[in-house]
Amino acid sequence: MREKAEALGILCVLHDIDTAEEKVADELVRKYGDWTPDYLVPQVFLEYEGARFRHVLTGDPRGVALTRLAVEKLLSSELLAESK
Repeated sequence: MREKAEALGILCVLHDIDTAEEKVADELVRKYGDWTPDYLVPQVFLEYEGARFRHVLTGDPRGVALTRLAVEKLLSSELLAESK
């Protein structure tokens, strides 16, 4: 995510749910993502001007390998190419 954001010239903010940032991440997921009390990670959002958010990815509950594939697909998608 960081590398793709840098290539696009956009800010990448990562929230670690195992730290004090958990409350910030919880609020973001609660408002815009796939919320459950034990929600799946990662969850990826795009933020646009005007504080508009778009949820674009949730980790795959079937495992890390499938989540990794979903992330790779997102990173190579036209959606991110258009995010400039």
